[in-house]
Amino acid sequence: MPEQGNPEIIHLVVLELHHHGELLKNLYDTLKLNNFKLTLVTIPKVYKDSGLPSAGSDPRLDIQLKKPEEYIADFLQRMAPIFASADIIYFNTVAGYWKEVNRIRFTAPAIIRIHNAHCDLSPLRHFRNPVLNSPAILSHLLRKVLIGREWNLRKSLFEKIDYVMFPNETITHYVKDHNWVDPQKILDPVLPFGYLGEKELRKIPDINQRDTINIAITGKVTNSKKDFTLVYRALRKYLKDPNSPRVKLTLLGNAGHKQVGNIIRNFESLTSDRFHLDYSTDYVPAEEFEKKVASVDFFIAPIKIDTHFKKYREVYGKSKMSGVENDILRYRKPSLIPSNYIIESPLDKAIEYFPPDPESLANSIRNWAINQTYREVALAFNQMKKYNRNDIADNFYDLCKKMKGQKQANKKSS
Repeated sequence: MPEQGNPEIIHLVVLELHHHGELLKNLYDTLKLNNFKLTLVTIPKVYKDSGLPSAGSDPRLDIQLKKPEEYIADFLQRMAPIFASADIIYFNTVAGYWKEVNRIRFTAPAIIRIHNAHCDLSPLRHFRNPVLNSPAILSHLLRKVLIGREWNLRKSLFEKIDYVMFPNETITHYVKDHNWVDPQKILDPVLPFGYLGEKELRKIPDINQRDTINIAITGKVTNSKKDFTLVYRALRKYLKDPNSPRVKLTLLGNAGHKQVGNIIRNFESLTSDRFHLDYSTDYVPAEEFEKKVASVDFFIAPIKIDTHFKKYREVYGKSKMSGVENDILRYRKPSLIPSNYIIESPLDKAIEYFPPDPESLANSIRNWAINQTYREVALAFNQMKKYNRNDIADNFYDLCKKMKGQKQANKKSS
């Protein structure tokens, strides 16, 4: 909780040059509970998608946006006084702008958040395809690495930055085990991927749907990151049992793009008096979205483990993480998770693993639906103090004060 008396205000400057709007909203919602002044340096689209308050509505939140015709390099140069005023600088996502970010002059302790460990920390070993067989990778090596000096610039930035932080303990340990970063620079994931929702969104009883189970899949409706075909085949097997509860499947993500066709057609082919599909191809207002989540009994997260970021291979659950953990926490909904995806403690108490095949998933859905196992699993959220927003804010505040004090002590000694 905030300090009493005359607390020290920590000015945190956050740089986000890509698309992690939801992470910025999580950051703001958490740090406003303690003695922080937050300055966000970002681009207009990220700010628009973040759901953050309008500029000027909170005196402890300052929004600095790139102008429409402004180059990133010029924007960051214009932000020089902002970076100079920071107590702590937090680089949330800067990939692709290594040259521009390298030019930033700062004296405050700086943290960089790593979202894609293979790409950012060990790129040479983790191209998606064999280099000699991929014209795209050869072109990338020529344009970005040899001419653009991307790897050299990234290395230079990492040498200037004081600390590195990862989304969770699993990825932190994965990087430490591979010795990709100086261990003295690695911080514990004091700012985790998300926080525990303050209220439980319960299913609203409906006398006409007492024998219906409502399950949902969060995130963009695409097979690139999730295996919707696995869910379709599992539900097809599940629905063959006439004694199992009816199912309503809600897709809580954007289903309005061209890659979604086969996914929707597969699920709609199951439509009967025992199966109903709910999805949207348009933006869903927050109030309506919350009603949809409130009616959900549990999530299914058909995560594809082998994924990629740009030209580099990544492994969900080891080198990068899915957004499903944040969804489970934020909405307090238990979830079925593939057994080859790693969920850390204590969040693992709110999930059940299933072998990633249709028969196993169908059996898990049947067990949770008939026995209402999800109700018992959901009790685990009451034991997740680690993800309470107040505790996260307190821990990060203490960390920032410690880093600031160490930096000042080092200046005096030198």
